[in-house]
Amino acid sequence: MTADPAIKDRRKALGWSRAQLAQKAALDKRVVQLVELGEWTEADALARLDYVLKSAEHGDLAVQLDPVTAPEGAPAIGNDAG
Repeated sequence: MTADPAIKDRRKALGWSRAQLAQKAALDKRVVQLVELGEWTEADALARLDYVLKSAEHGDLAVQLDPVTAPEGAPAIGNDAG
């Protein structure tokens, strides 16, 4: 999946703010902004946004994804221990 500036049009057609879409996809609203600008290409975030938008477009306006969590024992990002 590639960056899709049309996500903005889909979001607006639903009457949602960036913050609302981000909350439903369990992402930071800055990620939504960057995707809409075509400046974010991380596949998981794009897939989450597409899933939420498709669900809502098919009538599930209460769609809400769980936040992504690291597997048990995985190192924390930015962890300087070593």
